[in-house]
Amino acid sequence: MSTDNDFEIPNQVPVMTLRGVVLFPKAMMPLRIFEERYRLMLDDVLDGNRMFAIVAEREDVSPEQEDLELPFEVATVGLIRVSKKHDDGTSFVLLQGIDRVKIVSISKEEPYRVIEVKPWKTKVDEVISPVRERLTYALLRNRELGGEVTDEMLEFLKPLEDDVSFVDLTIYSLCKHTLRKQAMLEVQSLSKRGEMILQDIDRENKRLTLLKEVLGSADDEPPERN
Repeated sequence: MSTDNDFEIPNQVPVMTLRGVVLFPKAMMPLRIFEERYRLMLDDVLDGNRMFAIVAEREDVSPEQEDLELPFEVATVGLIRVSKKHDDGTSFVLLQGIDRVKIVSISKEEPYRVIEVKPWKTKVDEVISPVRERLTYALLRNRELGGEVTDEMLEFLKPLEDDVSFVDLTIYSLCKHTLRKQAMLEVQSLSKRGEMILQDIDRENKRLTLLKEVLGSADDEPPERN
């Protein structure tokens, strides 16, 4: 399975199923590998193509399903950029997302989970340019309002020529809610994905603007006299 990033992703890949974790293509994710199953997985992938997937674990399950680690349908395959093993057997790994995949089935569970996957390509349409312009403005406005956008983040995002990377890395950097981030990962239309994170940033900018107005009004009020 070829990707948009010139990597050949096999049809079956090892996977870490993690709660509250969503990886996006091009994003860097630090990981501490300590469970025995994932230590074995890491040894195997380091001897091979250095690839494994990250998928978020579903939390809306029944008590009987809690131990099954049920995954969402869309995951991201990543490439190990750094791996350092410690004396206690644990490892530090820096994983970079390569591409989205859709899970077809779980091939095996032992000694670690392996999934069968198929491509889940981003669909780039003509309306992405105005979406990117509005998104860039919203990011600048958020920084001005004292939001989570920093100068360093803008310096990293603005030069990106690839619209897909710009949108995906904006989502990865700013979206803190697992279900919302997973929903954006699953959306194939780039313009729709951009609109989703734009709505979130605009909503936050409105909240920050209102807060600034309220605090400003409070500062303008004369002190009470006894």
